[in-house]
Amino acid sequence: MAAKRLTRREIVQEDKIQAALSGIFAWSSQNRFLLIACFSIFLLSILGSWLWQDYRSGRSEEIQAQFSEALKIYHAPVVEDTPENSEDPIIFDEYIFATDEERREKALEGFTAVVETASGTHLGLLARYYRGLLKQEMGQMGTAEEELNFVVRNSAESQTRNLARHLLADIAESQDDRQLASQLLEAILLEDTVSFPKDTILLRLAQNHEAAGNAEKALNFYTQLTTEYPTSGDSQEAQRRLDQLEKE
Repeated sequence: MAAKRLTRREIVQEDKIQAALSGIFAWSSQNRFLLIACFSIFLLSILGSWLWQDYRSGRSEEIQAQFSEALKIYHAPVVEDTPENSEDPIIFDEYIFATDEERREKALEGFTAVVETASGTHLGLLARYYRGLLKQEMGQMGTAEEELNFVVRNSAESQTRNLARHLLADIAESQDDRQLASQLLEAILLEDTVSFPKDTILLRLAQNHEAAGNAEKALNFYTQLTTEYPTSGDSQEAQRRLDQLEKE
């Protein structure tokens, strides 16, 4: 069988392909060191990306472990004068402290280590919340407020922001700043997270307005509570206050 003869157009096209391949081969031969360098850089970038991801994963696990340890210390028992050989199971806890002051100081060190390692992360902001909580327990209200306000401003998690707001409202109430407490509680209501039952927040709001002399707002919040949550235990207290306010 005779071989098929190529047309002039096919011959020209084949010549172009051969010329292009020859050009590529010639360029590759002349620039082989450049190609090797580029390929090496590509491999190094892949390796670097993998190592960076591995490093970040390891750091994340380390930060989680630090936070978990600090939390364990915060909730550790305080046992004064535990007798030796006691059968009380509390003596088998990993951490035991003689005083609350000692426990708080140690927990504060742990949470501070997390903040310094991962300040802007979710765990870093949670650690700031606990630093604020510890400072509040230690009576350092100014520092506590600074920590908690930082969390409110910077956290992307509504649950975390509301934890900080709730504690700030506690501090405001302890300082008889009912207006600030009400503002913080209303902000919690607006974000409507499951961490804080709405009926409880409504009751606190009504009580704060009542204590501040804002009877009308107090009536509104008490009424909202009894209407929206008639079976809540807080609703009974709200109804009692409604009855009292209506008599006055």
